[in-house]
Amino acid sequence: MSEYIPPPKGWRVFNGELVPDPTLWGYMHRRQMVRGACYTRDCRRNYNLDVELLLRRGYAHVSMKEIQRQLLCHMPGGCRMTFRDEKEGSGLPLSVLAANREVRILFRCGGCRWEKSVTPAQAIAQLVAAKTGTSSTLHTELTSKTTKPCPKCAAANWTCEVRWPTAPNDKTYGQRRLEDLAAERGRR
Repeated sequence: MSEYIPPPKGWRVFNGELVPDPTLWGYMHRRQMVRGACYTRDCRRNYNLDVELLLRRGYAHVSMKEIQRQLLCHMPGGCRMTFRDEKEGSGLPLSVLAANREVRILFRCGGCRWEKSVTPAQAIAQLVAAKTGTSSTLHTELTSKTTKPCPKCAAANWTCEVRWPTAPNDKTYGQRRLEDLAAERGRR
């Protein structure tokens, strides 16, 4: 059995899937900037998130959605500020994922739900062979670079998720809950 490797900073494992950490701390570690802009006639506010200032003020574990909600004004009719996450930091290069041998990339057909699991090294090899990407391709770009149709329904509507191995003693909420219920029944 191989040694457990935690996910990269700025990322979490949720139900076995690698997902971005939605807190300010996660955005900082991914170096993903957020910009806000309002283009109404009376406002025209622009906002560039000052991560260091917010961290010093204790917002590290506050979700980015909550920070954005707090930045909205109280204009009659509602605030029209829109926020945009920068592309940089939105995904991990396949070479980073390939460093962990246990990581799998799960492709799922949007039509018939057929699934195929590949290693990041296999995904890199397929991208290079098709001349659509390299090892620096972000995992979030894989669906746009996959043009091969589904072998079952011939649709080309793919979703993609990164499956990150959990620690050997790490149990999901459902597993812990089932064990708690079984222990409770045993005490009765």
